[in-house]
Amino acid sequence: MNRNMNFVYAITFALITFSVTECATKEKDKPNNNAKVETTNASVSVEERDKSEEFNLMEVMVECNDSFRVEMSYLASFNKSGSFPDETDKTPKCFMRCVLEKSGVASPASQFNVKRTAEIFPQIRDIAEEDIVKIATECTDRPETCKCERSYQYLKCLMETVIEIYDV
Repeated sequence: MNRNMNFVYAITFALITFSVTECATKEKDKPNNNAKVETTNASVSVEERDKSEEFNLMEVMVECNDSFRVEMSYLASFNKSGSFPDETDKTPKCFMRCVLEKSGVASPASQFNVKRTAEIFPQIRDIAEEDIVKIATECTDRPETCKCERSYQYLKCLMETVIEIYDV
């Protein structure tokens, strides 16, 4: 529980300077053939992040919040319940897609890497990697075609299952 609160406090600190925006369809939300370029233009590439000893999820979240501004209450709600308070708002879902792509959990084609999920997830919850691999594997088969919705539903499945099993 202490680790979860530290995570929430860290997110609060990082996002406090960002303004709140209403959901609006952005050009980058639309499918485009340059998706791979979009995901590799980060200041630090996914490959460099993978090689680093300490992957910093907070850096990725701050970077993605530049494009898809998310209210702290959304992230706190997601951390607590596994879902956003308003599931019709596309912006936080695209924020999740951005985080997953830049962290190497999702490919530009929205295919999910359960091993990478298990490597990063301990920064959110203290759960054994092998348990996360099992849960994430069950969550990967997604019917959604929208990349933002698909990413959100993957994480929602993962978080809701973790909450159900471990946060009794």
